[in-house]
Amino acid sequence: MKRIIFLLFLFCMVCIGCVYAGNAVKTAETPPKKESRYHLYLTFDDGPVEGSEDISAVVQAGQIKINVFVIGSHIKMSSRLKSYYQLYELNPCIEIGNHSYSHANEKYLRYYSQPDKVLKDIVKNEQMLNLKNKQVRLPGRNMWRLKSKSLNDNKSGVAAADLLFKKGYTIFGWDLEWRHNERNGLLLQTVDDMMYLIEKLLRERKTFTENHLVFLCHDEMFLKDWNDIEELKELIARLRATGLYEFNHLSEYPQN
Repeated sequence: MKRIIFLLFLFCMVCIGCVYAGNAVKTAETPPKKESRYHLYLTFDDGPVEGSEDISAVVQAGQIKINVFVIGSHIKMSSRLKSYYQLYELNPCIEIGNHSYSHANEKYLRYYSQPDKVLKDIVKNEQMLNLKNKQVRLPGRNMWRLKSKSLNDNKSGVAAADLLFKKGYTIFGWDLEWRHNERNGLLLQTVDDMMYLIEKLLRERKTFTENHLVFLCHDEMFLKDWNDIEELKELIARLRATGLYEFNHLSEYPQN
């Protein structure tokens, strides 16, 4: 009798062990999804220009969220540029922001000496483009105005930024710029350079908001050299492959 009881006990222990092992194997086969560690905001300024259509195609194909800050006067230049803007409007991956109607006519000191005129320029652009948000990037200035924090890069523009914020606008600057030759749009930094700088700024906590990086490009970077759009694709692919980065719209950026 004792032997039968012992054998039954041994059988039960073996069964329990098999169940435990089975669960262990199942857990090993389906590891939990790794959370992204950092948030990236790819932003493109000064469109629409030649090359804007390629940006739209790349991000739609890759399902990558980006923001574009648009200059309204460019849309008035030609029906083709207007069609590029319409591509942006129809692209669910793209969030459109306000980069002013005139871009200060490239005369920044005069422009920012009259904050009321800056406001009118921003409002004109908002109404013409029928923008759905109050996101602004000031022409020629890296300034921030969020709900609970702000940053200035130049005394010229502070009063205008304060006025816009008072009127309900959110102003976004940037943490890192992919530099280019303004005469021909060609890139001055490689994909390797940008991968290194993105990782370094986030690791060293040198962004405006910890674990969040706003990355600035310009539409004109993709004006003439097709290889540049390939480099944009490569950068996106390499960032995505690390598993460390999540691409977000600026509407998702922390305000506090």
